[in-house]
Amino acid sequence: MHRERLLLDFFTEIAIVEHLVRKHMETLSHSNFTAAEFGLLNYFVRNQRERESKATLAWCFQVSIEEMEPVIASLEQRGLLGRIGQGDEQVIGITASGHSAHAEAVNQMAPEIAPLMSEFADEDLVKAVEVLQETRRTFDNLPERLAS
Repeated sequence: MHRERLLLDFFTEIAIVEHLVRKHMETLSHSNFTAAEFGLLNYFVRNQRERESKATLAWCFQVSIEEMEPVIASLEQRGLLGRIGQGDEQVIGITASGHSAHAEAVNQMAPEIAPLMSEFADEDLVKAVEVLQETRRTFDNLPERLAS
């Protein structure tokens, strides 16, 4: 029973932190992005991807292609993403302006994030990131996720 409680506490903390970060980011006066828009640009930058199919993006964000479309369209209207092809297999690519906008958003957030992060030693953050990445990979490899 102790392990089940520990896992519940772990995932509860992840959910709370995600909610707090999302709300904080969306209320920053200089933020030009919703959390979903920033998340999509960040996906391309973090994974060093220039292009990805709409279907793959939807799978990565665990939403339908239809749910992904407004986020893509919003960034495309601002010239931050572009499209190649048609239909569900359409390829979405980040533009040079998208890279610049992402870098600018990160630079604008940095002064507000720095005081929060100064509470943690770098080695603790490295370990936390490793645990969270392994958790994500575990979820990515669940049988029902691989089948979708």
